[in-house]
Amino acid sequence: MMMGMGRFLLCCSLVALTGAAGCSKPGDAEAPRAVRAQEAATAPVADVKGLEGKLKFKDDADRERFSLKPKDNGAKLVDGEERELARYKWKGASLKVSGPDDVALGYVVGSAGGALTVRDGEQRQVLFTLARQGPGWRLNDMKGTLLYSVWPEDDGARIQDGAGADVARVKVREGKVSLRDAQGRTLLATKSLLAAEAAACLAFEALELPLRMALLFHLQAPPSQELAQP
Repeated sequence: MMMGMGRFLLCCSLVALTGAAGCSKPGDAEAPRAVRAQEAATAPVADVKGLEGKLKFKDDADRERFSLKPKDNGAKLVDGEERELARYKWKGASLKVSGPDDVALGYVVGSAGGALTVRDGEQRQVLFTLARQGPGWRLNDMKGTLLYSVWPEDDGARIQDGAGADVARVKVREGKVSLRDAQGRTLLATKSLLAAEAAACLAFEALELPLRMALLFHLQAPPSQELAQP
């Protein structure tokens, strides 16, 4: 009698264990790990702000093309031979862009709504406007014509022209941020922590490089509250 009862309980236990295993899917355990891994890979880049040091950009042949060097109250843009290309200096919430001769090339001005306007050197005319569009950004010219859209992706960002055609992508992988053309060829890359939306500004070829870098700088290292005060 006791041996029969023992066999019965053993069979019940095996049935319960088999049923529990059958209800569990292999992907159930892997999905949370995959989600956590993706969040860990993208969160640091999405949250990074500021310039901790020299922001160096190289081409696909590993040649240094230009660098952004942080300075007191601004930054300086130099080419691969350390020749100065532009100067950036905060004037309240406005970022003044000057040439090596200190003549103003333009200004990037932030607004309360988060939009950035690119103005001429005399601040009389708005040349471009970079504003939020849902989760991304759109760059319009002085007439309001759409020039570029920037859309976030899991591993960076996609840049499209006004007609919706892909022109470039930003890829963030293994501690490296790269700008690639529509065919996937690397144009520029940096190993510095850089937000994908800031790196996307390098694809705005309608602007001269000093102004593109000014937008990148403003997005990556916005002015402190003290500087932003009038």
